[in-house]
Amino acid sequence: MSQPIAQIISVVIGGFLAITGGLVTTYYLEKQRRTIESRNLALAFKGEITALIEHIVERNYLNRLTQVIDQIESTRQSFYMPLHIRFSYDRVYDQNVARIGVLKGQLPLQIPLFYTRLTSVLEDFSNLGDGRYSSLELDILLRIYRDLHRIIEAQIGLGNEILQEIDRVYKPK
Repeated sequence: MSQPIAQIISVVIGGFLAITGGLVTTYYLEKQRRTIESRNLALAFKGEITALIEHIVERNYLNRLTQVIDQIESTRQSFYMPLHIRFSYDRVYDQNVARIGVLKGQLPLQIPLFYTRLTSVLEDFSNLGDGRYSSLELDILLRIYRDLHRIIEAQIGLGNEILQEIDRVYKPK
């Protein structure tokens, strides 16, 4: 093989290796960046969902709903739990809803479901507290309280499933 041809082949092989190395490095760095972003987002959701579940449990909301249901059933008189929501308890979700797709496993499905149901519960509580439901018949009011109790129980279950999924997918270090 003549020297000019060997030099051309060397240049082509060197160029190929340089391009391939650059592409592999770029791919690896991007993949690592996405992995870190996904993990950090999952851990942020874990913190917020943990706080929400603990808040529900510590404040004994389910027991309070049971008491209200029992009170309405025994007295056959309407009762409207006052509730004023002054703070946003879904800041991580609100600020990152567009990034849900970077999460792995079932999290892109489970997390929006959790927060949508939470919003529904808060809306019902607001409607109870501000009088929007004051014209409802007693049986319908009881159904709303029972549904709220059932949905909150389901929310705690779903929240715990999400926390387990986060731990499964993003194994704690």
